[in-house]
Amino acid sequence: MTQSPGPSAVTTPIRAVIFDLFHTLIDMSMLPPGQSTPDLLGIDAATWAQKVIEESPHHALGSVRDAYESVRLIAHAIDPGLPEEKIRYAVQRRPARFRAALTQVRPQILEGIRRMRAGGLKIGLISNAAFDEVAAWEDSPLAPLFDACLVSCHEGVMKPDLEIYHRAAQRLGVRPEACLYVGDGGSREHEGARGAGMKTVLFLGLLRANYPDLAQRRPRNTDWEFNDFDEVVGLAERLAKPRSD
Repeated sequence: MTQSPGPSAVTTPIRAVIFDLFHTLIDMSMLPPGQSTPDLLGIDAATWAQKVIEESPHHALGSVRDAYESVRLIAHAIDPGLPEEKIRYAVQRRPARFRAALTQVRPQILEGIRRMRAGGLKIGLISNAAFDEVAAWEDSPLAPLFDACLVSCHEGVMKPDLEIYHRAAQRLGVRPEACLYVGDGGSREHEGARGAGMKTVLFLGLLRANYPDLAQRRPRNTDWEFNDFDEVVGLAERLAKPRSD
């Protein structure tokens, strides 16, 4: 499914593509069922996601640097009776899950990014993530393909704050209007991207495969919507061409 942008969305050729990370470029279902943090804690996954993403800014902003303490604050906000040993075990298991997701990237996504780079596009990343969630980033095959990587715990600012989008554009050496932002729609990310002046794509390929109910609930507030990464690449290539009129 695609959505047509308004006339103002195509007046400036694209010079950079900025991606979200989780559920956009990496698949969070790389380990067997039951290995996620909410599973190990016995917490409903949707409740956990809501608490982490919407109600626990300390986690993504890195204001609590200790991984155990950051997760404990979230877990006990949901269930104050959770034993600390259970939380410690879940925290110990987290790095393996995130490493698996970061290092086992789908070939279609890697090839698509390489194709865009070969066409002269700058590639950027904006991710709301805690320190332990991106600890294996340098070992990911994605890492050498990016010209600028902004992770909230390192930046001290998170989506949808316009500041993180403006920083990304500045580090890529382009104006926000020349950026295409691609994400699965979490954290009100497209609202921020549009506020910064970027063109926007809702990419649901990975999210629909793993969490179809969540994909269905994502806001439809973007210029385009795709389920196939090759369609994202094709759009970026078309938007990079100067207008003929």
